[in-house]
Amino acid sequence: MNQSILDRMQAPGPKKILACDGGGILGLMSVEILAKLEYDLRVALGKDDKFVLADYFDFVCGTSTGAIIAACIASGMSMDKIRQFYLNSGEQMFDKASLLKRLRYSYNDEPLAKLLKKAFDEQLVESNATLGSSKLRTLLMMVMRNHSTDSPWPVSNNPLAKYNDLSRRDCNLFLPLWQLVRASTAAPTYFPPEVVTFAEGSPEEYNFIFVDGGVTTYNNPAYLAFQMATAAPYKIDWPTGEDRLLIVSVGTGGAAKTLADDTGAEDLNLLHFAKNIPSALMNAASAGWDMACRT
Repeated sequence: MNQSILDRMQAPGPKKILACDGGGILGLMSVEILAKLEYDLRVALGKDDKFVLADYFDFVCGTSTGAIIAACIASGMSMDKIRQFYLNSGEQMFDKASLLKRLRYSYNDEPLAKLLKKAFDEQLVESNATLGSSKLRTLLMMVMRNHSTDSPWPVSNNPLAKYNDLSRRDCNLFLPLWQLVRASTAAPTYFPPEVVTFAEGSPEEYNFIFVDGGVTTYNNPAYLAFQMATAAPYKIDWPTGEDRLLIVSVGTGGAAKTLADDTGAEDLNLLHFAKNIPSALMNAASAGWDMACRT
């Protein structure tokens, strides 16, 4: 059990949650916003450049590209280091995959998997660091879609969570951190799905297939994080109230629609809807969760 996470989770508040939206390479916009926030916090609190967002936020969550950012923050990376990771590796991480590329990559050997493995192993100074790593500095939640069960799957390192019981052979805390981040970012048009093995090597071994958490209703994970932090079944049990709980939700921006983009009624065919309905549903859900958090 990560005792430092448990101690921080149960320490008196107020508590602070950071939520990072999905959005592919546009995650770099979130990184820039968070870099400014980190700088402003250093100035306001009189801290030097060793102060990072993991020192301020108690719970960091993310979906898709937001899961990359969240896991990097929870591991103690500075925003400058995360920015360099995106600038140096963004083209490899978010290069839209052709069918040929997707067939060529083995599940754990494509560029994103390699980059994530290297980044987390170096930052946490561990070989194949897991979700239960004692070197993670904050509560961390990542959202993915379990294709096998056809459901959203939020996974956290909360030591008290039901599926994080260390006596379980399929305890989530035993899973490689890079693989869970990779599962949350497995956008169908970019990467192959991620196959995660639970209870590996035991008679109870089984696999689940995961795809990008952005294709759930939680591309904006802020309200889901609020539920996890406050609802009794999750056993975090933080009190609510504007003086007790702060939620900072950072998006990835969006393209403004102009009159030139408008389509006529004659263009609203099956192909149009097949292409646009998924993003319309995700945008509507994100707007709804944003409003829920504000109220």
